[in-house]
Amino acid sequence: MKDKFKKHFTASAIIIDKGKVLLVDHKKPGAWICPGGHVEDNEAPDQTIIREVKEETGLNVEIICEKDESLSDHDVDVSALYVPYAILCELIGGDHYHNDMIYLCKIIDKDYKQMKHDPKESNGGRFFRNRRFREYKAISKF
Repeated sequence: MKDKFKKHFTASAIIIDKGKVLLVDHKKPGAWICPGGHVEDNEAPDQTIIREVKEETGLNVEIICEKDESLSDHDVDVSALYVPYAILCELIGGDHYHNDMIYLCKIIDKDYKQMKHDPKESNGGRFFRNRRFREYKAISKF
């Protein structure tokens, strides 16, 4: 990891349904990747996941990682956040890093035959079986 490069905080979702993983054919990196994006100002990573998945796929999801509520203290406005499944530091475009917090999620909408996407950002998403996943150019080893 090169210290001179900027580091951005991002969050990504691993969404597995019926034994298949959801990936988005993202235009910027030119690869199939898990839905996700940059954590915006005044946003917790938990909120980023819900927002980004909705923006990139049209799906509503729920984070299924652990969250230790015993650490929360609502009297002084301290809230526990979900614990990421993994955190990776990924070199992006050769000039910056993403500190990517990766969360396991499940789809809330069970009737999701028509996924939506922003054609400026991606060519859409689809579910892959694990063995077919390896045939496509993807950034993550997940």
